Amino acid sequence: MLEPIIHLLRDPVDLRQLKIAGDALVAESYVRYPILEGIPRLLAPTRTAKEETLRRKMQEFYERHTFPGYDGIDSPGVLMDKARRSNFGAWLDRAIPPMATVLEAGCGTGQMTNFLGLVATRTVIGVDQSAASLLLGNEFAERFGMRNVHFLQGNIFAMPIAERAADVLICSGVLHHTPDPRSGFESLLKLVKPGGVILIGLYNRYARIPLGWRKMLFRMTGRAFHRLDAHLRRKDVDASKKEIWFADQYRNPHESWHSVDEVLRWFDDAGVEFLSAVPAISSGVAGEENGISLFQKHPRGGAMEHVARQLGWIFTISGEGGLFVLAGRKA
Repeated sequence: MLEPIIHLLRDPVDLRQLKIAGDALVAESYVRYPILEGIPRLLAPTRTAKEETLRRKMQEFYERHTFPGYDGIDSPGVLMDKARRSNFGAWLDRAIPPMATVLEAGCGTGQMTNFLGLVATRTVIGVDQSAASLLLGNEFAERFGMRNVHFLQGNIFAMPIAERAADVLICSGVLHHTPDPRSGFESLLKLVKPGGVILIGLYNRYARIPLGWRKMLFRMTGRAFHRLDAHLRRKDVDASKKEIWFADQYRNPHESWHSVDEVLRWFDDAGVEFLSAVPAISSGVAGEENGISLFQKHPRGGAMEHVARQLGWIFTISGEGGLFVLAGRKA
């Protein structure tokens, strides 16, 4: 059911409004975008031939390796338990208002999109370029009658969403797989309402170092030392999920690493007020022991403290990929 969100959708090429016409969305230019298996196919090419070549390579990769998947998640209750055990999911759910419009750019198989959609008064939209991943998320939403959750196939650099549509925009684990992460951030920021919140998750330049070493070792030795990866040793993750993890972390066609201060500069240059970080990037975060209030303003610390914190992440978050998240409020 696209009627509740049709006013938020746009032709990804010229950004004009779309209309529902049977089994397709129709643009004012008369271009038809088919709706296949419940998912509008609104994928448009990236700006340059070089960027489009990489985008197609990444799309092909994630069509084969649907990340993160749904192993053992057979009900909303199980999804809720899993998301809340991650801490970040619980903190995010707590921070987002019940009537918010939430957009997840690069949603993959849509676990977070569906989790946030368990609050039925929210409008939650997940966009990804991998149709295979979207089908998994959409199947879960349809099976449990989640009419407020919608999945679209689209390109982060040509989003089929109206500007200023989202109260909250989440893009985690995605921009570092694009040719120009900063430009991607700036494009996504246009989709956020003034006063809305954007959350960006990226591979950290420091925390990713151990994985970089393991990647070189695995290339030289094959599977002999795979147990050096903590995720591959877990007993609560099935074999197929481990294969997807290994492909995503060690065989990905493209990735970049980023520092806290680099992303803070993105925020500052775009007029985005820093709110919080996961993990925290400064000491003395009030209430951190009970969970970070993601949408409240926290101290951002200084460059030397950020370096010290990121060096510490080598021994903490590196085992789960070295991802960090910064949240900011659009002016």
